[in-house]
Amino acid sequence: MKFSFFLSLSLSFGLLFGQGKYVHEIHIPNQFAKSVMDSAYSLSMSIDSFELKRVLQYLSSDSCMGRELGTLGNDIASDYIASEYEKNKIPKVPSLNSYFQDVNFSWHSWKSTSFTVDGFDYRQIWDYISIPESSSDIKINTDSLIFLGYGIEHPGYNDYSGVDVRGKTILIYNGEPRNKRGNYYISGTEEVSEWSKIDRKVKSALKHGVHCIIIIEENFKKLGEQYRSSLYSPVVVLQRDEIDFSKSVNQIHLSSTMVSKMLGKKQKKLIAAREKINKTGKPKSILFPLKLEVNLIKEKSQVRGRNILAYFEGTDKKDELVILTAHYDHIGMRGQDVFNGADDNGSGSSALVQISKTLKAAIDSGYRLRRSILVMHVTGEEKGLLGSMYYVNSPIFPLDKTMVNINVDMIGRSDSKYQNTKKYSYVIGSDRLSKDLHQFNESINSRYSHLLLDYTYNAEDDPNRFYYRSDHYNFAEKGIPSIFFFSGIHEDYHRITDDEFKIKYEKYTYIVRHLFLLTWGLANREASLTLNPKE
Repeated sequence: MKFSFFLSLSLSFGLLFGQGKYVHEIHIPNQFAKSVMDSAYSLSMSIDSFELKRVLQYLSSDSCMGRELGTLGNDIASDYIASEYEKNKIPKVPSLNSYFQDVNFSWHSWKSTSFTVDGFDYRQIWDYISIPESSSDIKINTDSLIFLGYGIEHPGYNDYSGVDVRGKTILIYNGEPRNKRGNYYISGTEEVSEWSKIDRKVKSALKHGVHCIIIIEENFKKLGEQYRSSLYSPVVVLQRDEIDFSKSVNQIHLSSTMVSKMLGKKQKKLIAAREKINKTGKPKSILFPLKLEVNLIKEKSQVRGRNILAYFEGTDKKDELVILTAHYDHIGMRGQDVFNGADDNGSGSSALVQISKTLKAAIDSGYRLRRSILVMHVTGEEKGLLGSMYYVNSPIFPLDKTMVNINVDMIGRSDSKYQNTKKYSYVIGSDRLSKDLHQFNESINSRYSHLLLDYTYNAEDDPNRFYYRSDHYNFAEKGIPSIFFFSGIHEDYHRITDDEFKIKYEKYTYIVRHLFLLTWGLANREASLTLNPKE
C-alpha cells in the first residue's frame, strides 16, 4: 500500500497537535526520504535476519520447553542466552560474577480445599474464592457465624462497637453503607472512602483478633475473572512481596448465591439488617447458628529466577544509564503441548542478543559510548512483570541515574491491521513521561528507519491497556521515561502455534535495526531527556 507525501504531512501534523492527552495517531514517514549514511547507520546494517533467526530458533525450540518461570526449560533458555554473551565476550556488570541477577520467588497454590456448611459441600471458584497468595492455611470449625455489617471501624460508624469477635469468623459485605440519596455514610458524598478497600477492613479485623473474614461479593464473577490465573494455576510472588500472615487475616469471598443457599430462610434477617444499616447509618450485627467447617491447605515452594544482564560502560557520561529490556520467559507446557513463544517473546530476546553483539563490535572497532548501556533479559513477565519489578526495587545502578528504558515485546509477527506492511511498529508510552523521548524517537525514525509508527495503543483510554502490560511499566512507575515497541496481537498469541517459522524476518529486522539506532542515539546525545512538567 502506498501513502502520499501529503498524507504523511497531515498525519504528522495531527500527531503533534491532535486531540487527547497522549499521542495516539499513526505517523507515516515520507516514503521518498533517504537514510543518512553515517557510522550509526552502518553499524545498524550489520544486524541481519540470519543471526536473529539462529538465536530465535533455539529459544523457541521444544528443548526450551516453553521457558516457563521455575522450570528446567527456563534455565536452559537463560543459560543459552548467557552462553551467547560469553562466546562473544560481551561485558558483564562489574559487580556481578556472572550474567545473572538472581530473583527469588515463591509459588502459591491450594493443595486441598474443603468448605462445608451444615453438611453441604461448596466448591472453590464456583461458590467461593480464597486467593492463595492472600491467605495462609484456613481452618474453621464453628457452630456460629457473626454477621458484622461491612466490617468498618470509623468514628462515625463502627461495626465492631459492643461486639466481641476475638477468635471468631465474621461475615461482612464488601463495600460500605450508603443512604437513600446515594451518599456514603463515611465520606458524606457519592465518593467511596478508604473503607471500600478490603485491606483497610483486614487491618481492623486483625486489631480485634478476628480469625477469618468471609466477604459477601455481589460482583463475584468479576472477582473470579480478576484472579483467574491465581485460581487455576500456581501464582508466583516475589519473596520480598510476600504477606506476613502474622500481620494479616485470612479471607474468603462468597457468591451471593452461596450465601442464599447456606443461610436459607435466615437470609431474610441478613437482608433486613443490611437495609437497616443503609437506612439509619447505624451498625447491626447478627449471630447465625450454623455448622461451618473449612479446611484450605496451601502448597508453597521456593523458585529461582534469573534476570540476564550485559553491560557496556560509557565514557564522559558513564554514570547515566540507558536500559534495554525484553522478557525471555513464556508460559511453558500443558501436558505434552509446548508453548514455544517464538514471537512472545523469543523475538525480543533474540533482538537484544543481536543489539549487544553490534554494540560490542562497535566498541571493538574504536567507537565509544558516552552513556552506559544495560541490556537486560528479564524473567517472570508472564507471571506479572516480576523480573523487572525486582530490578527496579533492587537496582544494580541508581534509578535516579537511569535516563530511559527501551522495552521490546513481540516484534516478530504482524497483526491483522498490518499483514501487508513490512516496516511498522506500535509505539507505546513514548510521551507519557517525556515528550523529549517521543520526539527523539521520531527524529531517529525520520533520519534512518522510516518505519510506520502507530501510537494507537498509547491512547489514555486504550481498552487493551498495553501500557500497563509489559516490563517498561515498572520503570515508568519509578518515573523513568520508557518506550515500548510491539507489533500487535495475532491469532497465535499464547497458543501452541506461536512458532518460529511464522516470524516475518524482513519486518522483524527493520525494527531491531531501529532499536539499535535509538539505543545508540540516546547513549550518545548531548543532553539527558527532559521530563514532562508534573501535573
